[in-house]
Amino acid sequence: MARVSDRGDQPIKCVPVVYDADFNCGLGVIYEDGQGQVWGMVSPRNLIAAWRGTEVLRLLDVIEHGTLHDAYHAGLRNPHESDLEQTVKPMIEKIGKKEHDRIMSAPVPGAIIRAILDNQNDEFKPDLYPITDEVRAGTIQWRKEFADAGIKHPNEIDAHAKAQEEIIAKFEKLLGSYATSAGLSRQCLGMNHVEGALLTIVDKGAGKTHPDHVLVALAGAVGSLATAEFAMFMMPFGPRSKEEALSSMARQKDEALTKAAHWLSADAGRPRFSFFRSRKDSMSFEDAKSLLGRLLAEYFPPKQQIAATA
Repeated sequence: MARVSDRGDQPIKCVPVVYDADFNCGLGVIYEDGQGQVWGMVSPRNLIAAWRGTEVLRLLDVIEHGTLHDAYHAGLRNPHESDLEQTVKPMIEKIGKKEHDRIMSAPVPGAIIRAILDNQNDEFKPDLYPITDEVRAGTIQWRKEFADAGIKHPNEIDAHAKAQEEIIAKFEKLLGSYATSAGLSRQCLGMNHVEGALLTIVDKGAGKTHPDHVLVALAGAVGSLATAEFAMFMMPFGPRSKEEALSSMARQKDEALTKAAHWLSADAGRPRFSFFRSRKDSMSFEDAKSLLGRLLAEYFPPKQQIAATA
């Protein structure tokens, strides 16, 4: 029973529901007269957060404009920092931390799990990642059908993340050198793109045939392209046509290869051996740019060059 905005001053019966339609997924309430309201998004389609949101609604005496939105976000396992401050914490104050902790630690109902697994053939299918989050939190027990559905166990995710961290650590000195040469902070969006490209390059096995400094230079070129594309489409006045976008990226490609080749042909881009360095370690700028151009085409065909950092 709750008072509902625009429906009088007396409490009415409200039935919380998890709502999943083609262009909207979230939660809602059905009133005693059969009418109701819903709130949701096209993406993400997090049925577990929606279910928790219904549990939050049951504790409220008043349903106002925005309440469904706030209840949903209070049910998220890992809310964004902006949502945490503006939405989640105020809702926790309303229902009490003890009740919120109870909701967040409660086992996820089998009906919600089945709704996620059984609707993966839909055009707008429920997200799978919340199941991984809940297995980690202990509110869902792992079972084989999760793996069959393509869901990763938290241990698998952690092992993959650790392996990636070890790869980045191996290349840290070269990455730091490249960042300095490119005028970038070691921790910035541009270097995040470089790291993402490097992980892809290593995964493709390029390290079997090319030395580390060449891999980092190639990652630098691909990362620069990703940053350029990101900046281009984030600008208020982006490209006006496909042709303009392609022309812009062609210029950016040449600039990215030039920047990476300068680093690769400089001392900072070559391996150092105490007092000795063989002649084959030396590389002219022209040779470096030519090599990077070939490797870019080999490991990242045009349609994949930007997606490499995703």
